[in-house]
Amino acid sequence: MTGVDSLIVRTATVEPIPSLETVSTGLVPGTAVGRLFRVFSGILRYNRLAARCEALHGGHLPSSELRTFLTGWSSEVLPLLNLEVRRLGRIEPLQTPALFVGNHMSYLDIPLLMSQVPVVFLGKQEIAKWPVLGAAGRRAGMVFVKRESDGSRRQAVRAIAECLQARGMSLGLFPSGTTSLDEARPWRTGAFRIARELGFPIQPFRLTYEPIGRAAFVGEDLLLPHLYRLLQAGRISARIEFGEPRMIGDPEADARELWAWSRELVLD
Repeated sequence: MTGVDSLIVRTATVEPIPSLETVSTGLVPGTAVGRLFRVFSGILRYNRLAARCEALHGGHLPSSELRTFLTGWSSEVLPLLNLEVRRLGRIEPLQTPALFVGNHMSYLDIPLLMSQVPVVFLGKQEIAKWPVLGAAGRRAGMVFVKRESDGSRRQAVRAIAECLQARGMSLGLFPSGTTSLDEARPWRTGAFRIARELGFPIQPFRLTYEPIGRAAFVGEDLLLPHLYRLLQAGRISARIEFGEPRMIGDPEADARELWAWSRELVLD
């Protein structure tokens, strides 16, 4: 029994939910179509489980149960995406919630980070409209932000403060604001300013994939065609490394330093 399933059993009695193997009967598991079906079945299953827990808790998952969902679901879905995860070094236990910041190459970055630490994410408003994935993002506590919108930025600051202070949840974001192969765009300083203002640490991470071209989701890539090609191929090695957490003194200088650090793994 997974952590996600055991959480539901502890919370309430519900009817049995078919396993991914059961719902994908009739599809060849080793094919791209079979894997794609299993991936989306897993996401739909997560949505159903989260909805039931939300109903039992007045519409919102308690933070402790949300953490179980995030790490449990991510750990289950990554093998379906053909990812083998290797963490470089160790992550020091944090005494408080933190803002996790790192380089951004693909939508795979989100479950990759969540498989290591329970974080919710700051994401683009467009993601909220994606079929299936948008609902999963909302139930995972994702904060959606409109680009170039002052009102949305103010809302994001309030939401980040609520996430860190009231809910006690760490939050992940990508300061470059977009995906790229080499993280060439300098990081925006907004997250660093918020961390200094609220008095929470920044926890840097960096990640890469091998082969990088298959995992990267950049430019004019479309989600479903990219995902289908990803599942047609063999295993992909995903590497993630965590740096030392830090309190922010100079947002501009700290952003430049950690941006350069994040690129080292990619350019190595």
